[in-house]
Amino acid sequence: MRRKIGVALCVLGLFLAVFGIVWITVIWPTLAKVPADLDQATSQQGTVTLYDAAHNAYVTYDVINSRHYVAVAATTNIVYLEETITFTDTSTDQEIPSLRAKYHLGIDRVTRQNVEGRGDGIGGGHYSFPFGVDKDTVYQFWNEGNPANIECTYVGETKFEGLRVYVFEMATPDEGLTTPAGFVLPDLREYQPAMRIDQKITLYVEPVSGVTVYFEGTTRRSGTIPIPDELFPVTGPVTNTPVVFYEDNLSFTDATVQDLVGQAKSAKTQVTLAKNLLPWLSIGSGIVLIIVGTFLALKPNRPAPVTPAKEATGGEQST
Repeated sequence: MRRKIGVALCVLGLFLAVFGIVWITVIWPTLAKVPADLDQATSQQGTVTLYDAAHNAYVTYDVINSRHYVAVAATTNIVYLEETITFTDTSTDQEIPSLRAKYHLGIDRVTRQNVEGRGDGIGGGHYSFPFGVDKDTVYQFWNEGNPANIECTYVGETKFEGLRVYVFEMATPDEGLTTPAGFVLPDLREYQPAMRIDQKITLYVEPVSGVTVYFEGTTRRSGTIPIPDELFPVTGPVTNTPVVFYEDNLSFTDATVQDLVGQAKSAKTQVTLAKNLLPWLSIGSGIVLIIVGTFLALKPNRPAPVTPAKEATGGEQST
């Protein structure tokens, strides 16, 4: 009986150990992927300043900036997202049409990086942080409109809305990034001058889930444009004048922060259970059962006690 119990425990322990290994190597990587039905939006608030060429003046708007991501297709390894960016003038509650933009992104479902040749993003640039953010890793990020990825590095950690978060910063090089002059797709009717891009962004990231719970950043696009002579616009000299075409100062709205903090707390608990506790508890329990089962199966049975035979008794025979 003891041997049967030992064998049964060994079988159960082997099953639990194998289940834990399969969970780590097969099941968890599947659960950790960007969902094939992703539909998520964030909102930023702040100001945007635009150059008005018609009046050679600057106009500043108080805005709400929306970034909406919708998955339109997915394979085993890549999810294709349509990103729509809008800016709404809060004083009129009207969208600013010139700032609307759409991007098609091909994102690696595990690493959260843009896949080269599968969308508008530059290959290797992150769209978001992955699970298990490493503060010693320098993450490359692609931000919409930039001609190159920029480095996002760890600068410290802090407490934010009840969470321990890593603080990351990314910034363009001191000389900025440059987009060449050219005609704007798709109809090639609008000519865009060369622009310098200067950008600095600070992110608060919950490290277990990889959810960014706070964002603030500034982006500046500048260049030069030819300005005709005021007195002789046709025949006079043309002066190349430096201008700032676009400048923003944005941060997450309170509603977006609360939504993302809730997501981070929920995801942190789920990741801790699903990635760490469940598989290792299964593997550990399996090893213990195998050891106990082996001990029981190999331990010899205790021999049954020998009962001494009764001596035959009888009265003495008289002679």
